[in-house]
Amino acid sequence: MKSNIRTLTYTALMTAFVFITTSVIKIPIPFTNGYIHAGDTAIFLGGILLGPVHGAVAAGIGSAMADLLGGYAHWALPTLLIKGLMGFIVGYFSSEKRNQKHVLWGTSLLWIGSLFAFIYTTGNTTLETIMENVEGASSIALAGEIVKNLNTQLLVVAMGLPLLSLILFKLKDRYGITFSQLVGIIVAGIVMVLGYYVASGIIYGNFLASIFSVPWNIVQFGIGGILAFVINAGLSRSPAKRKILQYRS
Repeated sequence: MKSNIRTLTYTALMTAFVFITTSVIKIPIPFTNGYIHAGDTAIFLGGILLGPVHGAVAAGIGSAMADLLGGYAHWALPTLLIKGLMGFIVGYFSSEKRNQKHVLWGTSLLWIGSLFAFIYTTGNTTLETIMENVEGASSIALAGEIVKNLNTQLLVVAMGLPLLSLILFKLKDRYGITFSQLVGIIVAGIVMVLGYYVASGIIYGNFLASIFSVPWNIVQFGIGGILAFVINAGLSRSPAKRKILQYRS
């Protein structure tokens, strides 16, 4: 009974942490109705500390509450599912017993294929269609400039994500992160980006405009991963982390 109470307490605290980090700072994403935030940091830490089940609960409920109370109620259900899946993935792959390499390679190939599909889509869409479907593209010239900038951003994140992953891999021992946890963070981040792309396309009935959120969501989870590394390093020096891991699901 005492163990269950502690687990519920840690889960509730992490849920609140996810809610606060998602709600306090919101940066609107250009040409979309979304925003980026620091909530992914708490989600990554929640998965590592609480495990797949309770990490998913904290990530999903905390993020959905932020949308529900922050004026994005129509996003609450997709967020509950996507962010909950993120927490589960990080928690699941944090175990050294998992076979991470095949999943990492498969997810990476899916990511690369998706990026090329996005670039192909925007490159083969007429500027008139861009004007009709993308908020802020008020002229042919502006639509062309927006598409050019988007494709540049997609190419940058295509190269930047592997570079960031390599840097974090080199620093993982210093910051108390295992290879398994790093794989979980990368896979969860990619799932989040693609998940929100699909959810946005369904909600707004426009899969073209949804592409514009992809680079920004990559930035969000990249920064979240870096902050999770730093905070985890601090926790590793504290007895609090060892106590929490005793009740990991």
